[in-house]
Amino acid sequence: MTDPEHPNAPHPGTRPARQPPGATGLDPESEALYRLLLTRSEATVAQLAADAARSVDHVRDVLAHLVDEGFATMVADSRFRAVGPDAVLGGRIASQLGEVLGEYEALRELLGIHRAGPADPGGGQWEVVTGATAIRSRIRQLKAAAERTLCTFVRPPMVLPVPEDRLHQDLQARGVVHRILFDRAVLDIDPYADYVRHALESGDEVRFAKRLPLKVLIVDDRTVFMEEPGGERPRAIVTGNRSIAGLAATLFEQLWTAGVPATTAAEGGVRIDEDDAVLLGLLIAGLTDQSIASKLGIGLRTVQRRVRELMDLADVDTRIQLGWHAAKNGWVP
Repeated sequence: MTDPEHPNAPHPGTRPARQPPGATGLDPESEALYRLLLTRSEATVAQLAADAARSVDHVRDVLAHLVDEGFATMVADSRFRAVGPDAVLGGRIASQLGEVLGEYEALRELLGIHRAGPADPGGGQWEVVTGATAIRSRIRQLKAAAERTLCTFVRPPMVLPVPEDRLHQDLQARGVVHRILFDRAVLDIDPYADYVRHALESGDEVRFAKRLPLKVLIVDDRTVFMEEPGGERPRAIVTGNRSIAGLAATLFEQLWTAGVPATTAAEGGVRIDEDDAVLLGLLIAGLTDQSIASKLGIGLRTVQRRVRELMDLADVDTRIQLGWHAAKNGWVP
């Protein structure tokens, strides 16, 4: 029977469909409820349902999932307590970080062997590009040659060119998917925030990582462009070596999965404009209202007003509920 107050709630006794997991390993709705539970010492199903504006049956099912995954415990009949994030995520994050750093070190080692060798048994040529202008030009050439995918790590200082509308339109017309993973440090530098905004407006898929180990562009999972840090002049390498390309693609997927998605306009239903999408993306990425105001070049009160307007648009009372609504309605990927 449908809940008249929550017509979109699942039928009692059925588990809600799970969306792809985020950085915590939880789907967006489960993560939103976990965040809500963290703000309380303990809570009943009814209390959480009221705070999240969801049906009791739906919240009970999500809580059962949280208990199964180790994020919550039942302390009494219908009363639940969140397990601390350090306990539930500490070991998992340490393991994931170890894997990522291991992949990064393996990539660096392979690059060193590759450069020192007289030939390239893995296929592809070795190319060195020196100077900011030459790097920008080579990046554009590589992007223009893409047939399926572009995967990019972006971290400061940036030599990467601002997205070009004509090139983006051509890539999109050919069905090329561009995913950009930004180091969160770019949000601390105003011109880089404009790059993030332009990427979103151009239709790129965007996520934020707490820290990126290097700058990389991967074209069709077969060509790798990587900037070398530490030199007096900007310097990069390009290779089609299969081992290096495969390792770089694996590293990208690991960091992409752990990244925080930036927001996009919802598909279907109520839509949000690109300015609000950028603001909501920064909010979900963990920036304070004051930091968001600084990055977007607007006042603190303007940020707070726009967040309030988004909450009104979503018909919710708290920012936690706004995150829940954004996940449900496609405002976050």
